[in-house]
Amino acid sequence: MRYQMWRDGWDGSQDHMSGGDWWLMGFMMLFWVAVLVLLVWAVIRVSRAIESRQSAVGAVRGEHRETARELLDRRFAAGDIDSATYRDMRARLEGGDPDTR
Repeated sequence: MRYQMWRDGWDGSQDHMSGGDWWLMGFMMLFWVAVLVLLVWAVIRVSRAIESRQSAVGAVRGEHRETARELLDRRFAAGDIDSATYRDMRARLEGGDPDTR
């Protein structure tokens, strides 16, 4: 009888927040936070997997980034720079002093 009064309230009305329903509300909040964290983790994991796969496909195709020396050679071959500039820049890339050559 005493439990019934505490559960239903003194006047017999149902009050769901006066009983043991607070733990259920807390559990639901924790549940939805866990779902959100899991969703964010899954999105990050999938995006990293896609990025990794794309870089692996590029490596298989033989794609590579052009080095500074290759870029310099290509610009000289295309006529974008003259031979004096080419020698100067090449010496700087190789770590030497361009004036001593």
